[in-house]
Amino acid sequence: MAKQRVIAYVDGFNLYYSSLKGIKYKWLDIWSMCQSILSPNQELIAVKYFTAQIGAEFSSPDKPFRQKIYLEALKTNPNTIVKLGYFSTHEVKMPKAEDFKKGKITLVDVVKTEEKGTDVNLAVQMAVDAVRDEFDYAMLFSNDSDMAYAMQITVQECKKKVGLYIARKAVSFRVLRKNASYIRTITPFLLASHQFPDEIKTQNERIIRKPKAWY
Repeated sequence: MAKQRVIAYVDGFNLYYSSLKGIKYKWLDIWSMCQSILSPNQELIAVKYFTAQIGAEFSSPDKPFRQKIYLEALKTNPNTIVKLGYFSTHEVKMPKAEDFKKGKITLVDVVKTEEKGTDVNLAVQMAVDAVRDEFDYAMLFSNDSDMAYAMQITVQECKKKVGLYIARKAVSFRVLRKNASYIRTITPFLLASHQFPDEIKTQNERIIRKPKAWY
């Protein structure tokens, strides 16, 4: 009997802020982790990782470098695909918090930075892959309610199954749960058990190393 084809769809920022921020297990081998939690009748055929490139102007100077190295590490597995969105920065007028609490609206100019494309790209990709019959079961690493419609298309229209993989502290929205065939908690123990080696050789024979800040 043929095994169930599985693709993992990972919202990189959602995974980071829900499960990885503040702990030392950021050098995560997502392929290895996904493989470890499959059922015997399932076969992982791809990991699709969605994120946006961090700019130094929005973070500490070394964060973009750490992200670059991590994305290189992910891509050493030929079945892991990294898809990039972008950040949009613009000035907007927002109410001043102190005055707002007093019932007064005072608008001030602020610089607003928004991540664009990651959740939309993931949702569209999962729905398109379902329509094309690329998988039987999707592992969705996100608790973003914006995924709800893509899940609905995948499950109700394409007759595929979707499992939610979220942190213990994350909110599992009812709009997601109603189309999920399975919900799995991502624990620190699971993350710790699937870390890349400290040094990895890329396809062009270059050595990349785990960032020092992640030890």
